[in-house]
Amino acid sequence: MRWRFRLALFLLLLPVYAYAADIHVATSTYCPLACELDQAPHDGIMHEVLRRTFEGTEYRLVFHHMPYVRAVRDTLDGLYDAVTYVGSVQAEDFIFVRNLDMINVVQFATRADSAWHYRNAASLGAIRLSIPKGFRTGNPEVDDYLDRYEGDPSRIRMNSCDNPTMAQCANLECLLNDRVDAMLVGSLAFRYITHEEGVADRVRVDPEPVAMFYNRIAFSPYCPNGTGLRDMVERKIREMRASGELRAIFDHYGFSP
Repeated sequence: MRWRFRLALFLLLLPVYAYAADIHVATSTYCPLACELDQAPHDGIMHEVLRRTFEGTEYRLVFHHMPYVRAVRDTLDGLYDAVTYVGSVQAEDFIFVRNLDMINVVQFATRADSAWHYRNAASLGAIRLSIPKGFRTGNPEVDDYLDRYEGDPSRIRMNSCDNPTMAQCANLECLLNDRVDAMLVGSLAFRYITHEEGVADRVRVDPEPVAMFYNRIAFSPYCPNGTGLRDMVERKIREMRASGELRAIFDHYGFSP
């Protein structure tokens, strides 16, 4: 009789263990892609897509919030299974989700009444600009300028915020208070931040792009089932696009892909 009791107990517990396949996801605040986790279920486009992909499956998402640079590095090194967004130019070894390309244009933003326009790296000598500490654009000329003058506060003001949203908010405050002439921005977050803060009419984004890349959900090359998990996300995105569910998510954040 004792063995029957043990067998029944084992069978009772089996579904619990079958469900406990955790996917550890590194994330850093960058609205509208990844907003604060306590805003769930509307905590960013990439968070929502991941949650809707894996709900009702044997997988459970476990999010870990951290600075962006660490999120990318540690996921690439295999400490986490996935990262909610990463620039397509930053690492070729990731297993990228290929059908949700969030185009991010790196541009200069100024106050609305500024007469300055970005033309090339030489035009930066006339202004004082702000950047997140260590930020690089992928544009060789501009990055050479940043390398050369990053230590010169008369030309470049840096902040060391942990995530891209905080960095852009801090730089925006400096810009609006006339402490810098321009700031480097990623179009995705800057458009969202200025709309949320009600200051879109006080700033101007220079139309000349500095660089452009895609932000994508990515799985670690060391994730045991990274390709299979990526394929699950891609299938869900196709379903959400066909049903209009993805469009509804974009609309919630005022985003037009």
